Amino acid sequence: MATPMGTPVHRLVAYFTESLALRVARLYPHIFTINAPPRRLLDASEEDDATALRLLDLISPIPKFVHFTLNEMLLKAFQGRDRVHVIDLDIKQGLQWPSLLQSLASRPSPPSHVRITGVGESRPDLHATGVRLARIAESLHLPFEFHPVVDRFEDLRLWMLHVKREECVAVSCSLVMHRALHDETGKAFMDLLGLIRSTNPATVVMAEQEAEHNEPEWGRRLARSLNHYAAIFDSLDDVLPQDSHARIKVEELFAKEIRNIVACEGDERIERHESFEGWRRKMMQEGGFTWLGIGEREMLQSRMILRMYSCNKYSIDVQGREGEGGGGGGGGGEEGHGLTLKWLDQPLYTVSAWVPVGVAGSSSPHLGQI
Repeated sequence: MATPMGTPVHRLVAYFTESLALRVARLYPHIFTINAPPRRLLDASEEDDATALRLLDLISPIPKFVHFTLNEMLLKAFQGRDRVHVIDLDIKQGLQWPSLLQSLASRPSPPSHVRITGVGESRPDLHATGVRLARIAESLHLPFEFHPVVDRFEDLRLWMLHVKREECVAVSCSLVMHRALHDETGKAFMDLLGLIRSTNPATVVMAEQEAEHNEPEWGRRLARSLNHYAAIFDSLDDVLPQDSHARIKVEELFAKEIRNIVACEGDERIERHESFEGWRRKMMQEGGFTWLGIGEREMLQSRMILRMYSCNKYSIDVQGREGEGGGGGGGGGEEGHGLTLKWLDQPLYTVSAWVPVGVAGSSSPHLGQI
């Protein structure tokens, strides 16, 4: 009865069944094979992913919650700064940045220069993103530079980012940090944090799936991923009919994550989502970062986004209120340390802002020597 064209449960079971079959074939290749797997068992093309992301942005508050709330955190860091530089570790189509450019341009004293460094593995996609953002900046009369870096974020080096002394630097890690956990020794993650620290950022904004899909025990990982993606598929059912091609496109994007979580192990398993509490431990205890806190503007921004959608099943939850676990933290944390988007009782995504301990939220002069 499972089918990608049925109810949310039917669709979810269809993708999980395919993922289980793929896992069995990988674990026991001398016994099982998958002949002529359906297209959705194969990796979708980058073009398919790009289309799915655009569609998701149109039908769901998830991308807008991530993008607009992170941008509000960036605007706080850029307050009063004349030259600003955003380093996006996985820019894709750059859907987050037009609204930031508009907000910067509308300030009484806009920055004299804005630079976005976009990291990605496709040179044509980076070029198209840069051209699109440059046109938007030009229409806003905002001095702008786009710096493309064609590489995996794991292979970045500081010299590639062209950080300059006079810039206020911010690093954007939107749904990317968990991929550094594929190296179970922890080296790749610590190297990434070291690179981020070396830019001397005023802020590091971060969005991640609010889930625990990095469990070494496969059974718990399977159960938790079922709950997480059941909520996402249910939310899509609330806005699109069963026969919607747009819905199928978007669900196949999430199906890629499901396949990786369920079917893959070792270095191949890159969808290693952690809860906010897990990231708190990694950032603070292992990485030497502290949270910057969530203020009233970020709270208002995220709730305003939900009011744009005629659905009362979404809500915003605050992570790490003062007095709750973890203790300590940077300034401005009177409201909490992270914001989580929920569907009914199921947490979906959390956004937060961090800074290396001792940086005090500003880029320092020694970077001019790099």
